[in-house]
Amino acid sequence: MKTFQKEQSLEKRKIIAVVPARFGSIRVKCKNLRLITGKPLIYYVIKTLQETKSFDEIYVNSDSGLIGEVAKRYGVKFYKRPKELATSTSMIDEYIYEFLKNVPCDVLAVVNPTSPFLTSEEIDKAVQHFLESDCDTQLACEDVRTHCFLHGKAINFSTNGKHPRSQDLEPVKALNFAVTIWDAKKFVKQFEEKGYAVYTGKLGFYTFDGLSTIDIDWEEDFITAEILMENIGRFKNHEPKWDSVLDEIIKKGEKTES
Repeated sequence: MKTFQKEQSLEKRKIIAVVPARFGSIRVKCKNLRLITGKPLIYYVIKTLQETKSFDEIYVNSDSGLIGEVAKRYGVKFYKRPKELATSTSMIDEYIYEFLKNVPCDVLAVVNPTSPFLTSEEIDKAVQHFLESDCDTQLACEDVRTHCFLHGKAINFSTNGKHPRSQDLEPVKALNFAVTIWDAKKFVKQFEEKGYAVYTGKLGFYTFDGLSTIDIDWEEDFITAEILMENIGRFKNHEPKWDSVLDEIIKKGEKTES
């Protein structure tokens, strides 16, 4: 049973997932309908959402009736977005607000259709993390644990001293928007008061890793995704192998790290 634990209430709350999918795309033509191993890109997130246990309703939000046909083909609801909120300059705050005014709920999760390697388990864990937290907005991110600079200045390490090991660095949280979750009522309230709401109230973060962080935005990304989809099954029970020079060391069980 889905509960909204922030208010110490056992009352069941309405939790909706929305997959945003504009028809147009500047970087890749009609990317949400572009096929990967025979299925349109948007199919993979729809299928994954249908395998989750968190949501009362699943919507595809698009300006295009063609994408609406695909949504219905795969068994989810379709919400027609106004054309003026589906341009290359439209802001996420605006179309989410417009959706919530017409489809009210308690918790809204926006799941990126360009994240085809998300799993249902990861999405359910992200929703549960939000419900058990005290944040109003939960941002999806990946932890980048490498030496980072901004405007010529180190941001997660000091250049005044010995070069730190990457494993000792404070990770930088890079947003990927794979699954962004809001307290819907607070989102609406802030938008009506301030005209923006993506970063509503208290912010929280949920870290995704591995293949789930792959975001399909460029032509090269589609090629990479196609290769992964076609070959990922080969590695489910994969046993690692090493060069033969290590045979004796491995056989003896000797340590290879220091």
